[in-house]
Amino acid sequence: MKPLEDQLTQPDGLAARLRALRAQAGLAGKDLAATTSWQPSKVSRIENGRQLPTVEDLSQWTEACEVEPATFQELVNLLHEAEAVHLDWKRRMRRGQVAVQTNYSQLVQESELIRHFETVYIPGLLQTHEYARRVLTEMVDLHGIDPSDVEDAVSVRLQRQQLLYHPGKRFEFLVTEAVLRFLLTSAEVMRGQLDRLQTVINTPNIRFGVVPFGVPLKTTPQNSFQMYDDVAIVETILGETTYTG
Repeated sequence: MKPLEDQLTQPDGLAARLRALRAQAGLAGKDLAATTSWQPSKVSRIENGRQLPTVEDLSQWTEACEVEPATFQELVNLLHEAEAVHLDWKRRMRRGQVAVQTNYSQLVQESELIRHFETVYIPGLLQTHEYARRVLTEMVDLHGIDPSDVEDAVSVRLQRQQLLYHPGKRFEFLVTEAVLRFLLTSAEVMRGQLDRLQTVINTPNIRFGVVPFGVPLKTTPQNSFQMYDDVAIVETILGETTYTG
């Protein structure tokens, strides 16, 4: 599942067009990097669909390759098409929460190394039934979607947890201390959730870490993200974006 990379590297995709323009201009990747003051690895990532360029990147690229303004606009249009890989939750949620949870189950099923970083919620793979219901019920109000499939979506999420014990799979979870302290549920439900964590994190193929309060941070943890082998999904309140390594 590499939708962004596929979008960029298809024959008429943005990455393919940029590579062709560089070649037509007689520039090696290192030459383009020197002209734009980039690292050569950035040119490589863009041409291989592993990094989505910005409009400014396109401007510098086309200037270095000395192409017509009309070509620059075509590239900007392709960039906007690639950005459509970014899924807004309201559109995605119209399919129902069961479909969303089923998609995540498929990702876990197909991956060997699953990594989650969370700033607010207990990771879905570690949630109790009551905690999961609280989270998925919030999605109903937040996005104005049909509440009728909440229980089914909870069931799919909990069924996915069986993969925690699947041979050959490894899981790494990192959460902020706030995840353990926020009372998103009643105190009783939260005690049960913390007890669940204490049980699961002793499983040999699971690593669980906490970013504690009071520790200096070099990078601000602004968004949660999940990694399924080389597929990364960054979640915000508005939507999710898929990246591939």
